[in-house]
Amino acid sequence: MLHVIDIHKSYEGAPLLNGVSFALDQGELIALLGPSGSGKSTLLRLIAGLEIPEAGQVLWDAADLSGVPTHQRGFGLMFQDYALFPHRSVSGNIAFGLEMQHEPSDLVDQKVSQALRSIHMEAFGGRPVTELSGGEQQRVALARALAPNPRLLMLDEPLGALDHALRVELIRELRQTLRTSATPAIYVTHD
Repeated sequence: MLHVIDIHKSYEGAPLLNGVSFALDQGELIALLGPSGSGKSTLLRLIAGLEIPEAGQVLWDAADLSGVPTHQRGFGLMFQDYALFPHRSVSGNIAFGLEMQHEPSDLVDQKVSQALRSIHMEAFGGRPVTELSGGEQQRVALARALAPNPRLLMLDEPLGALDHALRVELIRELRQTLRTSATPAIYVTHD
């Protein structure tokens, strides 16, 4: 599965990641815990292909990903700032990754409905994301990351904006979803 080998990355001339290595197997969930500015999000961006390491490798099933574009890696990444498309509805945001995979429209509709149920927002499909609360936007971003069934899911402080009760509920649901699908996941948090 995923092997991160001796990753190095600097930020503004100062070392940020210095020889980071780990492996992640099918169905495993790991947490990267550390304070703000410690390089957790940068490591996710390197794995996703959004940034290039100064040294080291990211491998998937022993294949080097250095030449593989982000959109061809099959990884899901949920940013802590939601990164929703303001010109799309809730359903349109969730459908985006499925559309990029050229899924048939009836399958997209089915998966979007399933995703809306999983975040308890069935009645919100047609609503603009700009009219949602921060917690609702966070739930939509989570559903969008999960809808395409990524082969690796990376979550960058995914539940930070939610109240405690909803966070506990969504963590439980996320854990069950990952267990059922055997999707390996990296969960970044400072909490």
